[in-house]
Formats: sequence, C-alpha cells, structure tokens
Amino acid sequence: MGKRNSFLLFVVLMCATSCLSAQNTGFMGKRFLFNMEVKFSPAWVLPNFSENPNFQGKWYSFDYTLSPNVEFILHKKGTLGLVYHYLGTRYRTQIMDTGYVEDDWWGNNVTYKIENLKAHGFGIFYKAYFGEARAPAGLYFKTQFDGFFFKCPNEERTGTMSDQLFGTKIEFGNDFLFFNRLHLSTGFSLGITFGGFVGDGLFSHLAGGFGIVPPNLDARSKILGTYWLGFTVGIGFLAF
Repeated sequence: MGKRNSFLLFVVLMCATSCLSAQNTGFMGKRFLFNMEVKFSPAWVLPNFSENPNFQGKWYSFDYTLSPNVEFILHKKGTLGLVYHYLGTRYRTQIMDTGYVEDDWWGNNVTYKIENLKAHGFGIFYKAYFGEARAPAGLYFKTQFDGFFFKCPNEERTGTMSDQLFGTKIEFGNDFLFFNRLHLSTGFSLGITFGGFVGDGLFSHLAGGFGIVPPNLDARSKILGTYWLGFTVGIGFLAF
C-alpha cells in the first residue's frame, strides 16, 4: 500500500473511531457541517501564485490554499473534521545554466528558474470550543495534521518526480452561526512541516543558504513557507 493510501486509511479510521465512540446530540439535532475555507499566507520575499510582477515582493503579496472540509459535532465542546487542500503557487529553484540571474541574500551570483507547484493535501483536525462557546459557534482552538502530495522536476530536470510533505498546526479563531444554518469562520494559524527547511525558502535564507539543492527540496521549502503562518476565512452550512 502506497504512502498516500496509508495516510487516507489512517484519516478514515480515526474519523470512524471517534464518531462511533462519541455520545453526541449535535446542535439542534444536527451534526454535520460542510465548509469551504481559504487560508492566506504571506509571500513577502519569494514568488507567489501570481505571474504579475507588480504582485511580487510587496507587503500585500500572499499565497492561498483552498480547503473544503466536512466537520462532525462530537459533543457540545468539540468537533472533528476531515479536510482536502489545494495549493497552487510558484517557487524558484537554483540551476546551473539557463534561467535568470540575480544576487542572493549574501551577494553571491545565483541562477534561478521559476517553477509551478500544484500540491494536493488531506488532513484531520479537532476543534475545541472554550468559554461560553458551544460547538459549532464561538471561540475555538484547533489542532490539525496534514499531508501534501506534489510533483516537481527531478534532479536532472529531464522529467518529474513525486514527493510528499507532512505537517501539523494549531489555530485560534471564532465561529459564527446565523439562522442556525449559515456557518462563518475566521482564524489565525501557526504550523510546522516535517521537512522543508533546506531549499530556496525564507527559513533557508535566514539560516545562511545551502547552495544548489534538488528541486523537490525547493518545493518542500515553498510549502513550508505557505504553511507556517496563515489567516483563514470560511463559509459553511450546518446540513443535518
């Protein structure tokens, strides 16, 4: 069984086990929410999804991740969710010959090429409500585990290779429920991936750079750059 299938099986089993063991009355008899969330992450230094040069390297430059999800009310103070991610962006990778040339952060003359990156991901999260809040509305604290799967040029740049990167994050936010149906969310998240620190990313620049590395490490570094900090907005529906 491949890594992707193993991860999906793990997610399904976790959800099924939690649902079966929970004693749940839901909210007014309803337990399932379907949400669409968008996470915005800063891209102040590196390329982002846009090819417009006026949208690069500015204080308002950002990347975005689309995350439709289904959420199950476990009890009055907590929900469990399954989420799908789509990240479409661009990243730069160092090469030996063709591309564009600029000085790096340390004054070295480096040749770069911009590559497109499309990553698909899956995750599982638990959302705990605190204070006077009751699921699915009010202040919450969310913990989440994610996996991202993507393709990028191989080391010889003669074809493509598949790779994956996993991460975990926490999120603080506030849910709103209108008309006992319409679900709106806002949140602020901090995350870390299990890899991605070596490559042409912000964290590698701050660490001093590592020279020319394989393109999958540059792609991983870009995913880390979109994952570590995020501002989320979402809209959903309390269905049944």
